[in-house]
Parts: sequence; structure tokens; C-alpha cells
Amino acid sequence: MTTFIEGLQRLLKTGDQLPTLPTVVFQLHAALDDENVTTSQVAAIIERDVALTARLLRAANSAAFARGPGQVTTVSAAIQRLGLSQVRSLCLVLAVVQAFGRGRGLDHEALWGRAGLQGPVNADDLYVAGLLHDVGLLILDQFFAADFDAVTAGRAELDLPLWEHEEDHLGMDHGEIGGLLLGRWGLPAPIVDAVTHHNHPQAAPAAHRNLCRVVQAAESLCQAEPLGLGAEGPPSPSPDEALAALGFPQSGLPELMAELRELGAAGRDVLR
Repeated sequence: MTTFIEGLQRLLKTGDQLPTLPTVVFQLHAALDDENVTTSQVAAIIERDVALTARLLRAANSAAFARGPGQVTTVSAAIQRLGLSQVRSLCLVLAVVQAFGRGRGLDHEALWGRAGLQGPVNADDLYVAGLLHDVGLLILDQFFAADFDAVTAGRAELDLPLWEHEEDHLGMDHGEIGGLLLGRWGLPAPIVDAVTHHNHPQAAPAAHRNLCRVVQAAESLCQAEPLGLGAEGPPSPSPDEALAALGFPQSGLPELMAELRELGAAGRDVLR
């Protein structure tokens, strides 16, 4: 346990091997903080990164975002379709996907391809937090392979949720690990807290607790369906318990699950 934590601290301190976000992402966020920024100015920033441009166009034309006939073929048209707020969130997530590449053994498509839920929190923060909440698994998979393999194998034998097994054997769960990375990248506090505490919403700062609960509920629902990441094991808490913490009525669960399956089918194309 101590060896893993010490290794993680060294990795985060030096940052030599860690993936980095492209400069264009930070330039984009700075530009979008200006309420007078134009679509053409935003497009010009995104177009500096060819890979990000291609991913954004692919996402804008995916089933999850396609509206109206025809495909968009320019970044400006994609921005018009998605809106500036959605472009900010989507470019950040796409940059993280790009930064981690294909990885070692973890199923990246399953990890990124899960749908999120809407709730009484900032929708943009929720979208990003929902897609980045398991980024700590990528750190484990790529930089601590032996520890990760041992933990996942042990989890399967005991049929425990992965995060519980991580805490027992590593001293922290993948939410905390991911939060440390996102904090190092300078991401907004609501997103960092939501990722850090998505398995323990009660431990989050009060201002961000609801965001954590929504991410936890979304993950629990996905784990109860084929949309979940198999390595994470059974949902904990159960979907009923997670939704109850949000005050969601049990009578609405069947409709919610049906919508989740539909969103999941469309969402897998967004981040490829």
C-alpha cells in the first residue's frame, strides 16, 4: 500500500511520464471566458489542433448530437450545432481521450462510452465529470500495471466493487487518483471534487456534494446495465439507493432506465 502511494506521489510530482493536455484546450477555455468571443475566433483556436478538430467534427455528426439533415464539415458549423458551452466541455473531454491514447489492457471504449444523467447541478460540469470520473483507472492501467492487475483479479474473486478493493489494497480508490491528476491539470474545482468523491459523495465539500451524488447515481445505473465497465464489478450503492439520495422517485426508474439504454447506444460514437 505504502509503495503504491509513494509511487503515485513521485509520478504526480515529476510529471515526466504523465499525459498532458494540449495548449489549445487552455487557450480555448480562456477565450470562452470572454462573453464577446465570436464563433470564428473559437473555431480558429480549435483548428490549431488537427486531431482535436477531427474528433470534434466526428462527435458533432454522431447520433448523440446530430440535428437536422446533412453533416457538418467545418469547425464553425460544429460550434453552431453544439453551442459554445457544449464545445467547451466536449473539447476538454476529447483532449483527455486523446492524451491517454489506447492504453494497455483496460477497455477504453467501454470506459468513455457511458451516458451521464442530468440533475440539479451545473449541466456542463456534470457532463465533464461524468465522462472523466474514471480517469484514475487509466493512471492505474498505464503506470501501475501490476497493482491494477492484482486489484482487478482480487475483486473478481470476491465479487466486490472495484473501488472497495482498491481502498483495501492501495489505500485510495481510482476516484481519488483521478482527482489528483485533474487537479494537477488545473481543472475547475467542481469537476475535480466530483471525480475525487464520486464513490464517497458524503465526503465532498457541501457545494459540490450533489454533483458527486449525480455522478455516483449515473455510474450505479450504468453498472446495473450492459453500459457499465465490467472491471468495476457490481454497483455500490445500488441504483435504488443512489437515486434515493437524490430524492428521485422510484416510480420514475423504469422510464429512466429505458432512456439510459437509448442514450448509451448513441453515446458510444461520440468519443471515438
